[in-house]
Amino acid sequence: MLTLQHSIIGRMVVFFLRVCQHLQLVLMFEFDMCVKQIMGVGNCSDQAITDFSKHIDGQLMRVNALLVASTIVIGVIVGIGAYGQRYRHHPLTSFLFLGATTLFVPILSYVVSTVDSNLGVVTISSDAHIIPGWCSTRSHIYTVFVWASLVQIAGANTTTIVAGDDNKGLNITLPGTVLLVQAIWTSYIVVYYLGGGYYSTRQWSIKHMDLANGLPVLPLFSLLIAKLLLKYYAWYGASRSLAFGRNPHFIVGYMEQLKAKLTSEHSLPPLIVTGEDTTLVQKEPHGYSIKWLFNQADGTGIDNNNLVTTDKVWRLEDDIFPRYSTKQLKDICFSFALFKLLRCRFTRHTIAEFGFIKAHNLLSHVLLQDVDDERPLGMIAHELSFLHDYYYSSLPTSYSSSWLPILSISISLLTMGLSLLYLLLITVVILLYAFMGWPHHGQMQCFLNFHPSFQNEHEDFFYSSSNQIQYGNIFFDLAPVGLLAALVVLSEVREIACYICSNWTKVFLICSYVRHASLWQKSHWKKKMLSLVLRRKCKLLNHWVDKMNQCSVLALHPSTTPVPLLGRLIPLLHRKKVPRAVKAALLKPLRSPNWKNRSNGVASLCTRLQLQADNNPLSTSNGVKGVADTMLVAHIATSILEVRTSEPLRQADSANEIAATHLSRYCAYLVAYVPDLLPDNNEWCKSLYKGIKKKAKRALAASGNTGQASLSPEALVQALSAGSEEAHDLLKNGAELGKKLVELAGNEGEEVAWELLAEFWSEMILYAAPSDNVAAHAEAIARGGELITLLWALLTHLGFISRPEAAMPNTPGDV
Repeated sequence: MLTLQHSIIGRMVVFFLRVCQHLQLVLMFEFDMCVKQIMGVGNCSDQAITDFSKHIDGQLMRVNALLVASTIVIGVIVGIGAYGQRYRHHPLTSFLFLGATTLFVPILSYVVSTVDSNLGVVTISSDAHIIPGWCSTRSHIYTVFVWASLVQIAGANTTTIVAGDDNKGLNITLPGTVLLVQAIWTSYIVVYYLGGGYYSTRQWSIKHMDLANGLPVLPLFSLLIAKLLLKYYAWYGASRSLAFGRNPHFIVGYMEQLKAKLTSEHSLPPLIVTGEDTTLVQKEPHGYSIKWLFNQADGTGIDNNNLVTTDKVWRLEDDIFPRYSTKQLKDICFSFALFKLLRCRFTRHTIAEFGFIKAHNLLSHVLLQDVDDERPLGMIAHELSFLHDYYYSSLPTSYSSSWLPILSISISLLTMGLSLLYLLLITVVILLYAFMGWPHHGQMQCFLNFHPSFQNEHEDFFYSSSNQIQYGNIFFDLAPVGLLAALVVLSEVREIACYICSNWTKVFLICSYVRHASLWQKSHWKKKMLSLVLRRKCKLLNHWVDKMNQCSVLALHPSTTPVPLLGRLIPLLHRKKVPRAVKAALLKPLRSPNWKNRSNGVASLCTRLQLQADNNPLSTSNGVKGVADTMLVAHIATSILEVRTSEPLRQADSANEIAATHLSRYCAYLVAYVPDLLPDNNEWCKSLYKGIKKKAKRALAASGNTGQASLSPEALVQALSAGSEEAHDLLKNGAELGKKLVELAGNEGEEVAWELLAEFWSEMILYAAPSDNVAAHAEAIARGGELITLLWALLTHLGFISRPEAAMPNTPGDV
């Protein structure tokens, strides 16, 4: 998408050059008016001057419109690409982003095709006399050059460059080539112009180079070329690195070796964090393995293992690390090791190839036994954030060499400084024109010659202010350039912040300290620098959103959308932070030794409610055929129980109620909006949800109860149970199950019912999470993440990569 944008930037520069070229005019005005002045008989017609002005103003109006429109487009691209990547994949913002980049093509195509002439004649009428004129557009052209360079820099900062994996999985094609070629070509146009190729009739020569006037332009283009070359070099090195592009092959071979060396399944496996490129390897059928070296004198082995592994990081204790964040920093390194394992799934390696069965012991032993419910899911969130960075940003490729981040920061600082200088100068000029009374200065100055023979004798008079007319407004030149300079500054600030505050930098600094601890400890300034960087945090760089979407089949809460039509065009979902109660409920089954026999929670729910085969609303005989059906039936039942417990004077919700209601509404959201993360067919899930929601709305309207305040559980059950349509079966099933839950709450207490539902929903979503649909989870990661994707990654590391095969007989425990 961004490549499409930049493939035509060079054409834009050509357009503006040709526009300015075209404005070196030889003009024709009405003969019967102007011939009098030439003969000394009278004055030239005002209509002739008006026609001339209309022609020039029309040209400038089109140029200014394109400048402003293109600047707005770049603002959209920079805003979404640099500061709103998680929103870039939302349906609406994706449409806006695509529209912004697509509109760039016709805009620039129009610009290129509009002006395609050299010095020429403009005919106002057929009965005319030729009057020569000269229009100076030098300052306007330089502004266009600065504008074009800033456009390309802003685009380069938002371009994703990823080191793919040998055409497997999410491979990435050669990046930046079109950007680089177009930047070189645009720079050539600038040099050609400075040498006299455009603003004069003389032939281009390096002797004619106007370097003084090119000083404001050439540094920007030099920085642009340097930035693109650096990105291309980083990609080239990363794609051939064992730590990046070829890392999954190395991890596969390493895990094979590790599996053979581990003597106890409870031992701590040394997962790789960094250091792959410092190790000698040999090729194996399934990847690379560490090459063992031997001393030729005595045959003893030589250590070839320069890897930094998780066990080395976890043993690290030093006062250089902040005490309050030592555990967090070690967890980040462990998340980085898990990210490398998970990448193997994205490159289509099988679980057997990269030995997850051994790796899961570390999670189950170290993490799942931890009393902190936030820690294990937080580590997986960091892992998925690393995965997001790798596939949807250019940051990771810069770490293929230790000097690349420093050089990248240096170029960003220079670019930011130059952009700030432009912004300062433009602000000063605008203030001087606006408040200090500077004389009006247009984008173009035209000198008209109504007597050619007089010009030959008195050329100085021809270029005097008496013959000069100003056209356009210089603010249309300065404002777009100033706005673009500000956008470039913002994108460069984010670029620098990525290097200083990102978890990638922290991982590589910690691993560098592990390898060279003695050298770091001897240098006071290195220790100080390391401590400062490790303390830095930036929420802007956290691509993983710890939130869960909520929606419901039963519209019990009136919509607060100010414009109902907006709600139809844009799915306005309730988005809530994942409560601690939800995390605790999800980890509780995983910590249970019996969960290896995984179930979807239906059997325990039916047993506790004493449901029999002939009255089981969750059985196949009652129309419940898949996971989506089960989720919607249980969701309706949960909503009915929620109505019972929503009394005004009731105490605060319990942890079980919070977990059950949040997971219930989240599963309804999965069925309605992201069914590709569930085992059932996508289109079937969406149509099922829409059909049930429509029937529920009609049933509630028919009963005369449309708000939660006017409903009782009994009235809601009766309303949903009415009717005999086949598509209404799941509503009746949900009403029947809700009735059973209300009875349980009345007999044994509400907390018992909510505890039962919390267990059911936890087991249900853990049952649905394992999947081979890696592409769907990759899209979810690009959007900022889903809770089910977090569970998918966690279960993968625990060794659960697929759902158990479930028979579908007509028994109470079936789905």
